[in-house]
This record gives sequence, structure tokens and C-alpha cells, in this order.
Amino acid sequence: MHKTIHLVDDDRNVRTALARLLMSGGYTVHEYASGAELIEAVDGLTEGCILLDINMPELDGFAVTKVLADHAVQLPVVMMTGAGDLTLLAWKAGVSAYLPKPFGKQELLAVLDQIASDQFVATV
Repeated sequence: MHKTIHLVDDDRNVRTALARLLMSGGYTVHEYASGAELIEAVDGLTEGCILLDINMPELDGFAVTKVLADHAVQLPVVMMTGAGDLTLLAWKAGVSAYLPKPFGKQELLAVLDQIASDQFVATV
């Protein structure tokens, strides 16, 4: 099973730390510094999962999920934020999972492994 994460966070330090953590968990990571960067790559989003920060300048995570839906991108989206409890808004946006920051390595990998496992089963 090939596990790919499209990691979107405007904070370079957070993005770098998360990328390292994900790679240690066996994931291939594609990094994006903004929602706009991810949207520019929308045609190439054919596999994996999107790990998306909510609070970003210009296009926040909610705006990005709307653009993804408009482009019929079917990848699961895991939203993350340190800005308090936005769980209800995240679910209404159609995300697969929501992670309030700070979260631990095991918590993150458990959520992503479950999503990867579900995708694998769905494609068999």
C-alpha cells in the first residue's frame, strides 16, 4: 500500500516537523506552503490524503475544501488547527478527520493509517 500525504501548512517550521514525522511513519509527503499552492496542483491530486491547516492567509482550510469539492477532488481531508475547537465547522466542510493542535505523533499516524487503510480496502 502506497501512503501519500499532501501536507498544507503556512508555518514552515510546523510543516517541516510534520513532514519528518510523517516520513518516519512510512508516508510519502508532498509539502505546500499555502492553500493556493495546493489548488495549483489540484489536477495532480489523484492519490493519498490531504493534511490541511485551517488558519492560513488568503485561502484558509475551509476555502480550500470548497475549491477541492468544486474540482471534484475525492481525497480524504484531515483538518488541523491550534485555534480552538472548530470541529463542527470542519465536519460541515466534509472533512474525514479533525485534529486540534497540539496532537501527538501516535494520534496523527493512527488517524492517517486508518484513512490509508480505508482507501486500500475501497480500491481492492
